[in-house]
Amino acid sequence: MKQSFKITVIGTGSMGKQHVEGWQLAGHNVVSVVDLNLDAAREVASKFGVGTVLADYKEAINDPDIDIASICLPLKFHAPVTIYAAQQGKHVFCEKPLTSSTEHARAMEEAVREAGVQFGVGFQRTYAQDTALFRRLANDGELGRPLFFNSENLAEVRPKIAMHDAFGNMGPVMDVCCHSFFLWRTVFGSRAKTAYASGRVFAKDRPELDSLQQRAVDTASIVVEYESGDTGAMTVSWGLPKKTKIRTRCADRIIGPKGAVEAIGGGKWNVYIGDQIESLELQHGHLHEKQFRAFAQCLQEGTPYPVGLREGKEILALTEAVFRSIDSGRTEPVIYDAD
Repeated sequence: MKQSFKITVIGTGSMGKQHVEGWQLAGHNVVSVVDLNLDAAREVASKFGVGTVLADYKEAINDPDIDIASICLPLKFHAPVTIYAAQQGKHVFCEKPLTSSTEHARAMEEAVREAGVQFGVGFQRTYAQDTALFRRLANDGELGRPLFFNSENLAEVRPKIAMHDAFGNMGPVMDVCCHSFFLWRTVFGSRAKTAYASGRVFAKDRPELDSLQQRAVDTASIVVEYESGDTGAMTVSWGLPKKTKIRTRCADRIIGPKGAVEAIGGGKWNVYIGDQIESLELQHGHLHEKQFRAFAQCLQEGTPYPVGLREGKEILALTEAVFRSIDSGRTEPVIYDAD
């Protein structure tokens, strides 16, 4: 019989709303929502029918009925809240990226291991149909090898100022590139070997960011070489001008000696094999629901969730190499914690 778990969702921003909805769609009970902004928390609670609103995450986690802490907080809180939840014997599902440094990741790992709880990290695109398509074409050899995977994420300055804080969410290199890094890892079936990156602050003169002590790199070009011989390349910017006429978007294209796949917008993809073209329309569904169903199933079966601390640490190691390359101007090795 399927077990229903009881959840506290900590953080009620846009991702917190996705977590509440995802857990409910997956058939579980969100008991409480937590946010220092109680008005925002009450709004989310009202929308989704959650009975308890709290400002203190410790109070929520200490509730003996709670099975899982679902963390949707700014990056700097991922480690301390995970550690506290694990110490109270709660399973943890944490939004990406894992945390801001390898040192923090080690502390999280130690707490989770000592408590004997499960931990998952929110790379929900694992469950997307385009990811499955890429993996199939790569594994079946239909595109040939090596593969070159180009990704793009372009946007105006983000409305959440903390996203641009070098001491907060650390900009798009930390906050959004991790999705592409994880996707490349999944499709290539390989770890990253080296990274070369050039980064700038396009929004250095934007007055809406004046409250920040230091603005994070908001625009970068990144090339990552993999142990498999494949390559991932990304252009990212969160520094485009207001109301820019350029199409702001997230886009992917993968090419190989035998063929290619590219996004053409609206959930539609073209697959090019030799001189043939196949057009596909992929409906992803609610990815958070899918990942929470998988996490809950692992809890019920007592099996490790496949996207956890090890995977989060690998992506963090690559992200740290990218930042080192931006600072040094050189290609940098990816240094894994176990190395």
